[in-house]
Amino acid sequence: MTIEKIKIPDLGDALDVEVIEICVKPGDMVNKDDSIIVLESEKAAMEIPASVTGKVIDIKVSNGDTVNEGVIFLEIEAEEAVVEEAVVEEVAEKEAKKATPTIEEQNLESKPAEPNTSINYTGSIYAGPAVRKLAREFGINLNEVTPSGPRGRILKEDLHHFVKQRLDPKAQTFSKNPSVDFSKWGDIKTEPLTKFQKTSAENLQQSWRNIPHVTQHDEANIDELMSLRTDLNKASGLKISPLAFFVKAAAGLLEEFPLMNSSLDENTENIVFKNYINIGIAIDTPKGLIVPNIKGANKLSIIEISEEIGRMANAAKDRKLKVDELKGSTFSISSLGAIGGKFFTPIINPPEVGILGISKTFKALEIINGDVKEISMLPISLSYDHRVINGVEAVKFTTRFCEMMTDLEFYKLNY
Repeated sequence: MTIEKIKIPDLGDALDVEVIEICVKPGDMVNKDDSIIVLESEKAAMEIPASVTGKVIDIKVSNGDTVNEGVIFLEIEAEEAVVEEAVVEEVAEKEAKKATPTIEEQNLESKPAEPNTSINYTGSIYAGPAVRKLAREFGINLNEVTPSGPRGRILKEDLHHFVKQRLDPKAQTFSKNPSVDFSKWGDIKTEPLTKFQKTSAENLQQSWRNIPHVTQHDEANIDELMSLRTDLNKASGLKISPLAFFVKAAAGLLEEFPLMNSSLDENTENIVFKNYINIGIAIDTPKGLIVPNIKGANKLSIIEISEEIGRMANAAKDRKLKVDELKGSTFSISSLGAIGGKFFTPIINPPEVGILGISKTFKALEIINGDVKEISMLPISLSYDHRVINGVEAVKFTTRFCEMMTDLEFYKLNY
């Protein structure tokens, strides 16, 4: 056995190339031409193969280091006495020429065989530079990809299959969690998710995965609105939920912003505009979150909306909601005002394109005519589907919502 010092080969014009992946660790057995390190220049990734068969003795670089031609980066206890430097140089030259791989070059990967998940290539990922580059561009974790190439090599076709599975709504919804024996650190208790919880979790996961969420935050002055609410409640002898005022404002705005009340069709090729406004209200129950909706909210008074909110909340907790009350929502509101917090990112309820989050009112100081006054501020968070709604439209919506919080005549007319 001889100790062979493996050097960085000719990198062409590239200087200070970054080490982005070390494919082996001390003690690993490698075969000749097995990938041992991956470098990345400004133009491409380069996979450097082992020049001999043997055992890795020492690694002299780390991820993030910069290297140049001739630097010793690895020592291998070789089974062969002679290092075939000519082969190493030839391979490195080919890798350097592939700085901008053509489609034809990328398609030279072997035809995928049946997936073989039993192969563990020296505890590392076995993939070519073109595949690694494509995975980085699409944000794919190669550890999650099932290889189908020779010796467990990941091919481009494997990336395509991985993406197709993730985009398929009928595919498995959850990424597999790591298997951990939590009992090693103390007592544990395991409870199965209910069917309701599983359905809710799957819907939330699918929404977050399939919809590009963006959330716009703002604060609305509701000081005068809450005073008006108190006066109206005293005059009527009722106790109207503050949420009813927010629902009525949102319903009015959806007439003004019809795009926020729309949906994409199943092929994401058309926008469906709806001439009705049904606002979903997220209700927390002992069994999990449920979102019934108020039909024709724009045509109801604030008192009628408040009554519907109370009725649906009680029915949801008693599990007596009708199927129709859970379908047909065009926009949702999730209110945490009675609990706490300040701003959050509500998850869109598909096929809707927007959801308004309401947080707990807080006190703030404002200068009015030179005097400092304490006012009540309402934090709002609008999550929207960026495929349909652009940032300008979303900001216009939240700005108008804040303006409507001070439009007392609107509430008096719709009480």
